Amino acid sequence: MAKPIFKHVIEGARAYVAVRGSWTRYTLAATIRGRECEPTDPKAKRFCAYGALVRAAFDLTNDPIEARQLAGKAAMWVTGSPTPEEAFEEIYTINDGQPDPSRKAILRMFDEGLARV
Repeated sequence: MAKPIFKHVIEGARAYVAVRGSWTRYTLAATIRGRECEPTDPKAKRFCAYGALVRAAFDLTNDPIEARQLAGKAAMWVTGSPTPEEAFEEIYTINDGQPDPSRKAILRMFDEGLARV
């Protein structure tokens, strides 16, 4: 049986967040020099947890609109939230806390979501 596409999205997002230097807080995405940008921008090199979901979906689809839709579904899956908006809010709250515990919590959330697929 093929993996659901959002499992690929979560795996990709986890890979971005797992590397400390490619994770960020307080913005969806940033360039290597720290300039804020869209997660789908080719110059984006650092991502918050939700930005990483968008980027990972974009890596699969090459379509910014479809990427955001897939990121929303993946966010709902990992948080257990009933709507994308509630999922985004939960992810932002976790992501933007103290650096080390926040990143670890995001990785744990992604791992738990992946374990349920």
